Amino acid sequence: MSTALIAAGATAIGTATTAQADTTNQASNNATTGQVQTAKTSQAELDGNIKNAQATVKDAKDKTGQAQTAADTAKTAASKSANQAATAQTTATKAQTALSTAKTNEVKAQQVADSATDDAISQAQDAVTNQQDQNQQLTQTVDTAKTDVAKAGDRVTSAQSVVDQTNADATQADQKVADAQAKVDHAQDIVDGKYAAAAQQNLAKAQQNLSQAQTNANQATDATKQTSQAVSDAQTKVATAQTNLDTANQAQNDAQKNVDIAQQAQSNAQQALDSAQSQGQENSNQIHLSQDYIKALRSYNDNQSDANKQALIKAGKAVEESLHYQSNSADQAIKINSFDDFTPEVMQRLSEYAAQLINSMRDEFGDSDWIDGYGQKFTGHGHVNVTAGGIKFAIDIAKQYDIDNWNNENGHDVSAINKAAAENGLISHTKMNMFEDLATSGDVHEGSWNLTLDDFMERVYESLRGFMFNDVEWGHANNILGDTSGGKDQSFGLSFSKSTLTDYEGIPGTTRIIYSHFVFVPQRSDYFEDASKFDATPIEANTVSADQIKQLENDLATKKSAMDTAKTALATATSNVTKAQQSLNTANTNLSTAKQQQASAKTALTNAQAAVKNATAAVATAQKAVDENSASDATKQQALSDAKAALSAAQTVQAQKQSALNAAKAKLATAQQVLDQAKAELASAEAALKAGKADLANKVAHLDTLTHADSNLAAAKQSVVDAQTAYDQAVQALKAAQATADSDAATYQQLQQAVTAAKQALAVAQAKLDQLLQTKALNDAIDSANRETVKSNAAQGDQVHNTEQVVANENQVASKLAHTTSNGNTVTLKAHHALTTEQATTLQRRKAAMAAATTKSTSTLPQTDEATGRTASVLGLVMIGLVGLLGVTKRRKRV
Repeated sequence: MSTALIAAGATAIGTATTAQADTTNQASNNATTGQVQTAKTSQAELDGNIKNAQATVKDAKDKTGQAQTAADTAKTAASKSANQAATAQTTATKAQTALSTAKTNEVKAQQVADSATDDAISQAQDAVTNQQDQNQQLTQTVDTAKTDVAKAGDRVTSAQSVVDQTNADATQADQKVADAQAKVDHAQDIVDGKYAAAAQQNLAKAQQNLSQAQTNANQATDATKQTSQAVSDAQTKVATAQTNLDTANQAQNDAQKNVDIAQQAQSNAQQALDSAQSQGQENSNQIHLSQDYIKALRSYNDNQSDANKQALIKAGKAVEESLHYQSNSADQAIKINSFDDFTPEVMQRLSEYAAQLINSMRDEFGDSDWIDGYGQKFTGHGHVNVTAGGIKFAIDIAKQYDIDNWNNENGHDVSAINKAAAENGLISHTKMNMFEDLATSGDVHEGSWNLTLDDFMERVYESLRGFMFNDVEWGHANNILGDTSGGKDQSFGLSFSKSTLTDYEGIPGTTRIIYSHFVFVPQRSDYFEDASKFDATPIEANTVSADQIKQLENDLATKKSAMDTAKTALATATSNVTKAQQSLNTANTNLSTAKQQQASAKTALTNAQAAVKNATAAVATAQKAVDENSASDATKQQALSDAKAALSAAQTVQAQKQSALNAAKAKLATAQQVLDQAKAELASAEAALKAGKADLANKVAHLDTLTHADSNLAAAKQSVVDAQTAYDQAVQALKAAQATADSDAATYQQLQQAVTAAKQALAVAQAKLDQLLQTKALNDAIDSANRETVKSNAAQGDQVHNTEQVVANENQVASKLAHTTSNGNTVTLKAHHALTTEQATTLQRRKAAMAAATTKSTSTLPQTDEATGRTASVLGLVMIGLVGLLGVTKRRKRV
């Protein structure tokens, strides 16, 4: 056990002993005091050991992390180099195979070169020539065979035509024989009187059938006419419905176009509004002139009578009272604490705001008849455009005001204005202000102004408000409204200057009066001395006025209304198209039905007309039968003889046609045999020619091989050289890659061992720290127990407790110490009695022995688990010692 633990225990014992000084002698008290001092020193040593152990653990952790990182990097490198070695092995294997193939090809090329003698080449050339001759003969044979096949084919075609014709003639002859036989049979029946009785009946029935067929035909004709008219009517309705549908479709198309146009207009208006809003709105504080003010100022400009002046003052007050500047939170966020904060961006913003207010009032006031500074009359007002030249000119004027420390009670600093004008290429008059309107914009004290962009926006607003509605003069108002513009746009810029005053208006210290300079430069050549010094290009504003936003919103609302109207019209047109389509569908259905009925009627008419034709033929046949049966016997016999003679003639012709057919078929068979033989000979000739061409190709290849044997051998030898070089290089690359892979693997193993060692060192350091923390926990527990005892004794005024209370406290301390030892956690012990001097001295000796044992176990600790076990054992011994020591305390009576 460490000396710190002993010292901590001594501290607890010593403190408790001091509390009962009335029962101990002075020597004991002195000894106890020394023990306390020793305990404090030992406790500091323990804290130092813990701090060092914690630093050792942290260092071990850092080294473990560094070792692991290095090992991981080495592992990645080893894996990569192993893959590269495997790739190099594959490359070497392929190179070895290529080298083997090249050597084999070299041997073959050498063999060919050895056999490529002049005689061999000559023989090969002769073989090529002979084969070419043979192939030429075979080609001629093939051509002849093709001609023979063509001729034989023509003969077969001709013979087939003859067969077809004679077959048709024979078939016709057969039919004539059959017809003649039927006539002989019929004539025989007439002679025999076989149909005499039925002939008249058949005639009557045929005539009746003819009458009925004619009636049916007439009815079918009427039905056809009716259905044709129905089809015509239905077609007219379809045409009308189609016209209505076309009209409705056109109306729908027009309505859709209107919707598309309205949609595009709405989209454009929305985009314009979105674009304007995305740019950021200009300051919403505006100055609008009333019609009364406009009328009064125009009247006053025409006639400066007192009545007109009073009317103008009244109208001006009415407008002025309605104007109240509202601060802007975004502008309030931009701080302006000195002139250094007037950046180019800020001055542009302020100039643009002033220009927007001025242009808005000029547009409201409208054109007017003016007389400029040169006495020239003009009509119009023009706009002001913020330009780089205008801002620079205004800033230069302000700088001259600062240099002169000008007080505007003296009016305009004409000298400053004209000096700045000359520097900017403008005309200058030593006693005349041609460009500036000046206003006081408040004051600031020395030091930080604590102002914002919003404050200066308000000062611009109030300056223009003062120009327009001051109830004293309206020269500035007319200037703002364009009386010096010459009817054209003016370059414009705004700036601020300062005048330094002391004890201004009774305020101690230095006060700076801020002046605002509104500078207008007409875009006329007579205002410029050197235009190249003045940039009059308008600066595109980054903001949009509230009036413009409102106008865009109104425009969007109008476009949306137009869109709604167009959509309503489109819906109506679409509905009309649907109705027109339904009407057309109905008309087409009716037309289809009418056409079906017409087709049926036409079919019925065709059938009825065919029936009339057939019935007419039947009447004629029946009439002929009646006539034949009514003829004389001699006539009947003659008809029979004529029929038999016709039959005999037909049979003779039949025999001739059959004989001609047989002869044609025989000629066709002979022609087909000739064709088959010609095709066989052609096939044989083509096969021989194909074989000859193959032989020629082989012989030409052989001749080429012999002719180029030397060059082929040289190429083969070069291939061997190249393959050998590639193989050697691959082998070298493989060796290098394998060496790198082996080196990287070894490095990884070494670094991995370093990781293991670092982890072991960390485990040892952590174990030592854990043991020291457990020792400190035990000391703290003992100190806490004794403090609780002192408090208890002081409260009761007793020096000792009875035996039962001492035993209870001993059990409580032992239980908590055992809990601390087994769990390794710090606990708070509460003891309820103090130790005597004898007990404290005995406990001190035991704790010293335990400290020596703990120190020894810590210095020889091999593993964390063993350290924990030994620590637990030592703490257990201490616990037993405490219990034993406290257990021998004798009972004492309360004094």
